[in-house]
Amino acid sequence: MSDYNFLMESRLSPEQFAVVGLISRLAAEQGLNLYLVGGAVRDLTYGQQIVRDLDFAVEGSPQRILRSLPAADSPAASRGTASERGLMVEHQALDESRNAADLRFANGVRVEVAMCRDDLPGRPGQRPEIRPATIFEDLRRRDFSINAMAVSLHPNSRGLLLDPTNGAGDIERRELRALYSRSFFDDPVRIFRLLRLGLRLDFKPDERTQRWFDAALEERVWERLDAAQQTRELAAILREDHPERVLKELAERKLLAGLDKKVAAVHLAYDRFARIRNVLQTVPGADAFLLNFHALVEKLGNEHVQRLANKIIGETKIIKVTLSFDREAKKLERTLVGAKAVLPSQVYSLLSPLPQPLLLFVLTHSSQAKVHNRIKNYLFKAPAVRASLPRTELQSLGVKAGPEFDRILEKIFALQLDGKIKSHQQLMKELRAAAGIKEPPPIPVKKPAAGAPVPAPAKSAGKTATKPAPAKAAQKPPERAAELAVQKKPPVILKKGTGKGGKKTAAPPRGSGKHKKR
Repeated sequence: MSDYNFLMESRLSPEQFAVVGLISRLAAEQGLNLYLVGGAVRDLTYGQQIVRDLDFAVEGSPQRILRSLPAADSPAASRGTASERGLMVEHQALDESRNAADLRFANGVRVEVAMCRDDLPGRPGQRPEIRPATIFEDLRRRDFSINAMAVSLHPNSRGLLLDPTNGAGDIERRELRALYSRSFFDDPVRIFRLLRLGLRLDFKPDERTQRWFDAALEERVWERLDAAQQTRELAAILREDHPERVLKELAERKLLAGLDKKVAAVHLAYDRFARIRNVLQTVPGADAFLLNFHALVEKLGNEHVQRLANKIIGETKIIKVTLSFDREAKKLERTLVGAKAVLPSQVYSLLSPLPQPLLLFVLTHSSQAKVHNRIKNYLFKAPAVRASLPRTELQSLGVKAGPEFDRILEKIFALQLDGKIKSHQQLMKELRAAAGIKEPPPIPVKKPAAGAPVPAPAKSAGKTATKPAPAKAAQKPPERAAELAVQKKPPVILKKGTGKGGKKTAAPPRGSGKHKKR
């Protein structure tokens, strides 16, 4: 059996793991049984490297947890550390009918916290009656067995897997299995989920599920989705890695009208989604959701774009950013190729106040290489330079943390970003200049006296010291130089007598073999 404590720690992102820890702690303080359920447990069991959904189910009212969550607009938010500020709730949307809430934290993690419930089917086309339930009842009413698993987050049973419908076995067989015959009739959105999950995971429905699915299609139950179901499913499709595959499949099956008739009436630019995915693969942590939304609605009229933005995006501030993509992108392109964006520090000053989705939109829609290079330099180089700012070196000069400390670091950041600091010596010089500290006086170097021998270099450990080069003859004392010059030539010994032509001859040196013994 898998160790789900280890899987959560190793497979969840650090931000996701921090959110799991926060909500687990708040539930334990309230005496509530909390479970990680649905897609997260499925992805952990299947071995997915990226876990998409964090869905929590609680036996009892989730309001007791929601009231304890720190809000991003609270006075304490500005006083916390960076990790504490990341666990502040930036957005919360309540669904009173399901007693559930969708949350988005400041660190970008999205979760759902919902009450464990049982759905009592009503008449066709009407939402089922909901009542509080245990975790096992909650799991048995879900769509497919692979989503009907839970991991306990209670301190006394943390990591325990609950799998009453053998979803782990279906994951091993790569099958989608509905839990009862009227599953698609009671909740028609499961038709869309089966196609979407099948394309993402490459799973196939088992034989019975396929029969139930075909019967639901024949009865056209997909036309019965209410507005909330349509919104959630469209948002889920736009968060897929390959939304174009899902949308194309739905269009070919004539099912897209069940989510939105106006979207189904236009020809979608499927290649736009593929380009967004390919470009953003190189940007760590990039969220393609808003860009995919733009690609979905770009051929619709303004009225329907606004309507779908209100339904799918929901947040007024983010809607405003998304609907201004085209206009703001053209302005930004002109700025990035102009004289105000020559240096990387200038580009940083221009781009840092802007929302990242706008930068990603320009990156995926612009055809200018200069624009691409400058945005990528901002996205990749600038964070690396900022992470290595010389805080320790500045503290060693006696500058204490505060506004002046931050001002100096920002100046050094701009110089490093522009490549104007290339050595540690130059860095320290710039730090002293920015802090108003005088340069230390140079250490005097003593010159050796004339005629003094040059000291041999010290031998380093593990290495053979090189023999110093002989000094030039001009640097030697005159007496010694003359002596060496005489030693280099063999002595000439003159003998009495003459050679041929009446010239005196020199005796050969001793040891040459030409002397005769006397």
